[in-house]
Amino acid sequence: MTVNRIVASAALAMALTAATLIPSGIAGATTPGSLPQTGPAQAAASWLAGQLLPNGSIPSSTSPGSPDLTATANTVIALASAGVDHTKAAAALTFLEGQVDAYVMVNGTDGPGQLALLILDAHALGVSPTSFGGVNLVSRLLATQRSTGSDAGLFGAQDATYDGAYRQGLSLAALAAVGVTTGAAVTAAESWLTGQQCPDGGWTSLVTTANPCNGKPAAYAGPDTNSTALAIEGLAAQGALSAPAASSALHFLKKAQDSDGGWGYEPSSARTPGSTDPDSTALVIQALLALGAPPASAAFTRSGANPVTSLLANQVSMGPGAGGISFPGIAGVDLLATYQAIPALAGVTFAYNLGTPAVTKVSPARGAATGGTTVHLKGASFAEVGSVRFGNAQATSFTVVSGTSITAVVPAGTLGSVDVTVSSPAGSSVVTAATRFTYR
Repeated sequence: MTVNRIVASAALAMALTAATLIPSGIAGATTPGSLPQTGPAQAAASWLAGQLLPNGSIPSSTSPGSPDLTATANTVIALASAGVDHTKAAAALTFLEGQVDAYVMVNGTDGPGQLALLILDAHALGVSPTSFGGVNLVSRLLATQRSTGSDAGLFGAQDATYDGAYRQGLSLAALAAVGVTTGAAVTAAESWLTGQQCPDGGWTSLVTTANPCNGKPAAYAGPDTNSTALAIEGLAAQGALSAPAASSALHFLKKAQDSDGGWGYEPSSARTPGSTDPDSTALVIQALLALGAPPASAAFTRSGANPVTSLLANQVSMGPGAGGISFPGIAGVDLLATYQAIPALAGVTFAYNLGTPAVTKVSPARGAATGGTTVHLKGASFAEVGSVRFGNAQATSFTVVSGTSITAVVPAGTLGSVDVTVSSPAGSSVVTAATRFTYR
């Protein structure tokens, strides 16, 4: 959440209706509060995909004719997490490959948060982050780390007053996603972020005299939910969140929760009760997932509402903005709220790895040896699938419909049965009796 949005959150947030559990016009919503909310996540992602221009970018709302690179980068991971419109997500990623320097340079030096988001984008679509448009994103991120001074270990030379813990957590999550979990740089980064945790379990944007743990919430100082959420995600992804630190962080989030089940930027005790915003709620949901704490558990249920139902209450259910996520006090669909809500609704963290894909059903399981049969694959962990094979032959084409569904066109083959397998960066599906296709 940007500083401007933080101000908007405080000034414009209004109470949500806790009784609104599932948007009436959105198909596929599951049990209230459970994750993933596949239907709502896909509906939001479909709206978001519709905002992309033919060149793969999200247009800027403040500079006509220019791309919004931050929104474009967030759109890639949002579409990937929901398993929606892989073609448009890939086009957006290609666009970003040509805009690396324009996006990551912040006040004349590389911004770690921007580099981390591009790494996560590449990871989500199975593209190497070490050769992204000719750029090694991982080495550039590591090169931003401070090696001396009181903030040794912090990524980025920029003033960290407003986003220190947030960008550090995001950077650690991105590095974990691509397998960078050891070495002096990672250890130093973990140590810096661990040392920033406040006595109440939360994190401020940066613990300095400018924003100490006892900072005034009215001045957007002191521990906040957004910094805390990203700190949790980054440390958890690296396996560096100790049990005491995790317990303390969970306690902070419980105390910071609103009566409608959601969260605002500041803890609920520091502002108007019920002034929840979807951005903060989505980030905290991802942090809970990283902690292994089910958002729908009794611990996070308030008067029948929980974090997921609170987030769903912001989804537009009809009209031209159907599927998108609104922000309290702002008319229509809100772009930032939508791309931040989608991964949470899909039930994934920023460093998500949905696991090795598994195929459970091939339908129809028979077709002509000349090929051309359209089959539907059911299973799990399909979001990152980059290959579908019938025996040794690649599918003529395939579309990742969702994290549990793929549509593929069978290539030509010879009479008899072959194994159907799908592959992602996490591995290839296991062959079973249910994954056979017979040419006849």
